[in-house]
Amino acid sequence: QFAPSGNNSLADLVIEEPGPILQYLKQERKYLSRGNLQGLSDVSVIWETAPMRQTGVEVMFPLISRDKLIAVLALGKKQSGRYTAEDLDLIGELVNRVAVSMEKESLREQLHEHEREVTTINRAASMISSSLDVQSAFGSAITELSSLVEIDWAAITLIQDDNQHFMASWPESDPIWQPGERVPLTGMMTDIVLDNKEALYVPDICSDNRLTNFQRFTDRLSSVICLPLIVRGTVTGSLYVASRKTNVYKSKHVSLLEQLASQIAMPVGNAWLYMQTQEMARIDQLTGLLNRRSFDEMLSNEIRRCTRYGGIFSIIILDLDSLKAYNDTYGHLAGDKLINQIGVSIKSSIRVVDYAFRYGGDEFAILLPQTPSNAGVQVGERIRKKVLKLSNTQSEAEFEFDAVPVTASLGLAMWPSDGVSQNEIISAADEALYQAKRKGGNMVLMASGTLTHFRNVVAGLAGTKDEKALGTIYALWAKLDARAHNSHSEKVSEYASALGHALKLDQKDLLRLETCALLHDIGKIVISDEILNKRGELTAQEWELIKAHPQLGANIASLCQLDTCVAGIRHHHERYDGTGYPDGLKGEEIPLEARILAIADAFAAMTSERSYSNILSLEKALEEITNGSGKQFDPKLSGVFVLLFNKLESEDGVIRLLGVTKNA
Repeated sequence: QFAPSGNNSLADLVIEEPGPILQYLKQERKYLSRGNLQGLSDVSVIWETAPMRQTGVEVMFPLISRDKLIAVLALGKKQSGRYTAEDLDLIGELVNRVAVSMEKESLREQLHEHEREVTTINRAASMISSSLDVQSAFGSAITELSSLVEIDWAAITLIQDDNQHFMASWPESDPIWQPGERVPLTGMMTDIVLDNKEALYVPDICSDNRLTNFQRFTDRLSSVICLPLIVRGTVTGSLYVASRKTNVYKSKHVSLLEQLASQIAMPVGNAWLYMQTQEMARIDQLTGLLNRRSFDEMLSNEIRRCTRYGGIFSIIILDLDSLKAYNDTYGHLAGDKLINQIGVSIKSSIRVVDYAFRYGGDEFAILLPQTPSNAGVQVGERIRKKVLKLSNTQSEAEFEFDAVPVTASLGLAMWPSDGVSQNEIISAADEALYQAKRKGGNMVLMASGTLTHFRNVVAGLAGTKDEKALGTIYALWAKLDARAHNSHSEKVSEYASALGHALKLDQKDLLRLETCALLHDIGKIVISDEILNKRGELTAQEWELIKAHPQLGANIASLCQLDTCVAGIRHHHERYDGTGYPDGLKGEEIPLEARILAIADAFAAMTSERSYSNILSLEKALEEITNGSGKQFDPKLSGVFVLLFNKLESEDGVIRLLGVTKNA
């Protein structure tokens, strides 16, 4: 047994490296004791320092493995006597065995770590390679890689001409470059690895003046690795991995990422070819515009987006008026060239966020997100004039384009005022187009032109003069009320107004209340008649659609500049006891107009013919209002409502509100 002596324990021993003690142990590969320091002046000086004396070190043994010093065994004084030669030989033998065991354990840990790294790289590569949509799998792959490498940003790019196309970018929520974005190679790391075909690691992008495109993002990036994606000896793209910290990556990290890049290069290239094939299937080859299939898909997506988040959009359908005569005169090659030129003109006439399509032989379509009809008409007029100019311009000496003028007729429809479903909005634009052609062509017509007779009515109720907002909101109301077949919203408005008068609301509040009542169910415009009129129990999914209509109605009102109506529409299905929707408001947390609407809406529903419920008599309906007092309805308001109807009945025996009589 051996024990330390002095005030400090051996655990406090620190041997500096490099230093004479470790140098001796490395070179001589034998023990060093206090008794054999003769001739080792440098070691002796260190050994006799106060810290060494206090730890009581008597002897040190080197642990050597594969010609490397991997550890030092330091022993204090022997409890009895001195260390004998036999002691030192025995300890030396044990030390050699321990060194072998330690090396084996170290190798085992290294092997385990290597297996973990290889498994992680293979899993990440498999995730990227298993999907033709690289972006969809990229986030999961980066999450996997993050256990090995620190990552704040990552991307996969493919080289196209002198640009790189970003196939995938992470994080998705806030990418530096968006998937699908094209960035010039100049000033990018890919431009450098394209020549040397080797990974490039820049510990601090601020210090490399070649990376002008990256230096715009020094607040988000510092250390960046760019790894070439090589297929059959050619650099086809790159894998980027970056951190906010400087000098964060080691050669080990670069080697691991090189393994990943080599595994994904071919699958990413295949995915790129697939994307190009898919893109070609969506592109009209003559004009370079998107085709009819793309129009149907993108229109459907835009309807879903606006339905969920609110918004409007317009579509234009364009038909050339005299293309047949033009083809007959100059031939189909000339006609094809003109169609190509018209496609170019249409694309140059719209915003980056708009979409142009070759809709048919001589028909085109334009999708204008977040564009009201009046702005859409301006776009249509711009296109119409360009088409006319093209047909009147002699672009080639052998064709006299002005001899057979080609003009365009355009029909415009706006969602949701001119149609809610995909078929409805297309039919509305088509009808406007054919009206334009019947009137002689070379003009733009709106499908919403028939809605102008509603403007004065809505302006009086809502207090707004914006024609776009008025046209949209009243068109929706008219469409919804036509589907109901029982003037439900008008009845709700009458009952709400009667209760508002009984409460002595001022004129401004009455106007707001009546407008809220007219529009309270406007969000149901997107719900099918099959669900609205379903006799049986609603499914969970159908019930979720029904419960979403107050929020959608509030979104529509807000977009149509009827902000004063938003709260009433949003909360008219809240219950006084807090069990309603969408927000579960309770008591007077619910806006007054919404509490009034809850009573008026329920009473109108109970006293009207509906496919899913029986009509109730006046007495029974008022009894239901009373029973719901304090639960579904504000008790004060429901009491006033019941007294109001009893008073009207006592005056002339008939409730003079939209034909509701005592005996249903």
